[in-house]
Amino acid sequence: MRDFIEELRYRNVFRVAVAYVVVSWLTAQVADLVSDVFNLPDWFMQVLIILLVLGLPVAAFLAWAFELTPEGMKKAHEVPADAPKDPRAGLVLNVVTMVTLLIAVGWLGWDKFHRTTPVIVPADKSIAVLPFDDFSPEGDQIWFADGLAEEILNSLARTADLKVASRTSSFAYRGSSEDIPAIAAALDVEHILEGSVRRAGDRLRVTAQLIRAADDKHLWSETFDGVSEDSIKIQEEIAFKIASALQTAMDPEELARMVSAGTHSVEAWETYLRGLTLDAEVSDRNDIDRVYDVIAVFDEAVAMDPGFAEAQLQLAGKWEQQLDPTSLQFVTAGPSRAERRQHYDKAIAAAIKHARSEMTRIEAEMRAAAFDVRLADQVALAERMVALEPDRRIGWSWLAHLYQITGEYDKARDAGLAGWAREATIDVRDGAIIQNLHRASPQDAIPLVDEALQSPNLTANVIYQSHRALLAAGQVARAAGLVDLYGQRSNDEEGVLIMRLRQACAEGRVADADALYEVLDTDSNIQWLFLKTLGFDDRARELLRPLDSPENLVTLSGYLTYRSFEARDYPLLWRVLTAQGINRPAAIPLAYRCQR
Repeated sequence: MRDFIEELRYRNVFRVAVAYVVVSWLTAQVADLVSDVFNLPDWFMQVLIILLVLGLPVAAFLAWAFELTPEGMKKAHEVPADAPKDPRAGLVLNVVTMVTLLIAVGWLGWDKFHRTTPVIVPADKSIAVLPFDDFSPEGDQIWFADGLAEEILNSLARTADLKVASRTSSFAYRGSSEDIPAIAAALDVEHILEGSVRRAGDRLRVTAQLIRAADDKHLWSETFDGVSEDSIKIQEEIAFKIASALQTAMDPEELARMVSAGTHSVEAWETYLRGLTLDAEVSDRNDIDRVYDVIAVFDEAVAMDPGFAEAQLQLAGKWEQQLDPTSLQFVTAGPSRAERRQHYDKAIAAAIKHARSEMTRIEAEMRAAAFDVRLADQVALAERMVALEPDRRIGWSWLAHLYQITGEYDKARDAGLAGWAREATIDVRDGAIIQNLHRASPQDAIPLVDEALQSPNLTANVIYQSHRALLAAGQVARAAGLVDLYGQRSNDEEGVLIMRLRQACAEGRVADADALYEVLDTDSNIQWLFLKTLGFDDRARELLRPLDSPENLVTLSGYLTYRSFEARDYPLLWRVLTAQGINRPAAIPLAYRCQR
């Protein structure tokens, strides 16, 4: 046996094997990098690894069967036993092995330093999460890439001292050719997170990198390889590492809880991601024909994990819209009101029960209070939200809305401006603040409109609310240009119709406004808006009279958002308000209504 081992050593079989293994490892690393760059299918790496493994015994056999001599390569059995051994053979193998080892050590060192070590960053803890690229072979994982990026964004936004640009703002840069510093400047953030997803079969690769905009420096980068079952773990790990790199003040245990996915079910989580992506698509274009498709996806997610609070809250939010005829996404057709309320109650109760934090529990309780028309409780909850997280917009936006509908217009103005002054977070500038502020103080809303209309991520809702704000402030000519723009950005035909009606009334074209009313569906949920804008106050009042009943009161209360709505005309609603100490001022006519 010793003689055989000596013969192996003499014929350089061990040296060849070591050199082959080292070179094969380096080859696999380079191939792995190349496969990502050229978007090669997953089987490329699998075949390569198999070939490299099979090549090892072949290399060992060739080292045994052949020998390098001064006269060249010869079969080993043809070389006399006492023939001098060519010194070049061992030298070449030693050089190849050492050079390859040095390259390998350098590669590993760079990978460890460059990919996993967070760099200490400045005190400005602001970040935008750009949409992740889909590098999957079939190009069919954009929903997963978008959902993953959005959940990372949501996780970061739940950390109290991070300022996170909104999804709408960040995702507007999908496929943008602008450089990172320019994007960061437009979004008013100091850091950018970008990444990619590659998924084929059950294999998953996610690459993410944190970039400091000031000098375009990569502060952190890492590639996560796994299977589909690892997707939740990858999302949580990326969010945790980014938040840690940005030096959040939260302790590690609390931070881990806040960035967690909220469920252990990968199926539920990925279904939830599908729902988020579809909901964003439907909301961006106000495509109400697909609202129930969104509800169906979130229904699937909570069926897989009833304790998934985020999915329950999203589901409750969609049913909330279907209980409010003033919502832009209200669909007249579909389940009865009683069935909608039943779905809502179930989802909101689960969201409250399983909420992961005090803030998310308050958000859920806020919605529950809304459907009991407990406005005073809602105000108290919104004030609690602001006290908990004063630097986030969500509490201020709620306060602006609630102060406005309860008639405290000065407070509504102050809350709206305070909310707008906060950095852009996941509580996006989606028009909600403009909507409430223009009713409380039209002139104060105009600077917000000016800023919003210059945004690179102008959404349909911002256009819609800006149009109303401009008309309320008397800027009729400027408002005219937004009507067609809204039509281009939205599938909401009734929204376009009401905008055209408002514009016609503001311009004094009463006959044109009347003609628009003739084409409106008699069952439309914007009948009241049309009648009020046309100046038919009596008809508008009687249209809502059947809603002044216990089972419909929440629907009637939705009209409190309009200052032209007179709550005193509805005895039950007025008793509920006054019982809570709410003395809403008398209604005022729309500034842009038709003059008859």
